[in-house]
Amino acid sequence: MSEHTASQSVRLLVASFASVLLGGVTGAHAGPPRYPDIVEQISHLQIQNEHQREMLRFSTTHINVGDGPLQIRGGGQVAPCAIDNVAYAQCTHSTQEVLDAAGNIVELHPAGVAVFHPEHNHWHQSNVALFQIRVGALDGPVWSAGVKITFCLVDNDQTVLVKKGSSRTYFDCNRELQGLSVGWSDDYHQSTPGQELDITGAPQGIYYLTHLADPDNHWRETDEFNNFAWVKFSLRRQGANPKVIVLEQSTCSKATCGSPSNP
Repeated sequence: MSEHTASQSVRLLVASFASVLLGGVTGAHAGPPRYPDIVEQISHLQIQNEHQREMLRFSTTHINVGDGPLQIRGGGQVAPCAIDNVAYAQCTHSTQEVLDAAGNIVELHPAGVAVFHPEHNHWHQSNVALFQIRVGALDGPVWSAGVKITFCLVDNDQTVLVKKGSSRTYFDCNRELQGLSVGWSDDYHQSTPGQELDITGAPQGIYYLTHLADPDNHWRETDEFNNFAWVKFSLRRQGANPKVIVLEQSTCSKATCGSPSNP
């Protein structure tokens, strides 16, 4: 479900894209926009030895606690693209569709690029998350600088915000439509490729694992400043295998920390 990419520098042959997104989509009966609000969880920290490297693996969850869905639609034209000098055979521009209470599209916003991954046989949205390990403090030196990660966005688990009887809206990793409904989460287990950072050779001490969602600000949200989560942990080296002990984590609400979406 996830794949390494770096910061976005895209060359995509879609001439009419900019003109399509220069404003909202309004109608005679359009209501006010209902924006999503994506917050994050981190859990299940564990160090594994992989090819003589020590990899800190972790699970993460995107949760929509906003007023409306995060709805991303792919462009109609598919063309090759390059993201930080990595060539992809099939790419298309992504657009965020903001809905009103009746489900009408009332705003459109550029939302990066969707890339097809043949090995997974589905489409990913670009630059959904950035993971880092910092030494000693949240603003301490970066020990392991992760690359930006692509994800497929779908409804996986319900939180307490989901109304009884509600069903999934987004469930396919296709080019046409992806998203995250209000109260739903999208989970990524620590075994998923991309859910790791290299911590080889790090000395004993205090570290922070940080998770920033939407690092390039592709999504319009109700709150643009709550996309960041962190876990403070102690790294101990007693014997051959290093050990991680979680000491503290960023605050969360009942709908996030106390929900079954926690992987």
